[in-house]
Amino acid sequence: MKKVLVFALVLTVTAAGLAVAGSGEGTKTMNNSGDKVQVSATPSQLSAPAGERVSFKVNFTVEPKWHLYAHEDSMFIGIDLVPADGFPLTDVKIVYPAGHEGEFFGEMVVILEGSDVVTASGTVPEDLASGEYALDLALTVQACDDKICLAPAYLPVAVVLTVP
Repeated sequence: MKKVLVFALVLTVTAAGLAVAGSGEGTKTMNNSGDKVQVSATPSQLSAPAGERVSFKVNFTVEPKWHLYAHEDSMFIGIDLVPADGFPLTDVKIVYPAGHEGEFFGEMVVILEGSDVVTASGTVPEDLASGEYALDLALTVQACDDKICLAPAYLPVAVVLTVP
């Protein structure tokens, strides 16, 4: 019983300390992975008739001293390019960068550092009417340095498709 009371007291003091630390002006907040990664699409505008295959690249840059996990890494959350619901292209193919072997807390992992590219392509459906369509996607990333991993982020990627 004494151990339970001591444990409860420690939890209470810790929670109170966190509440006080988080309530003051100018407190530093923990970054999330989105703060460490920049994302853009090239080209950001496409034009193609129905039935044609289109492709674009998702460029990303990770801040120095930080890394991401490659798509095929099975230990942590690897990068993943996910089309939004209602994504108009069919037969979507995504090619991820290979990354290189690294070590994180004694575990062998496959990491990405600096700048790299995810390549995506898809077919404009034959029955897609003329007009402008948003190709909305999200790049899932989890940034880590040599000490911590930040919360994953889902970074929006937007490409506009014009069907003549």
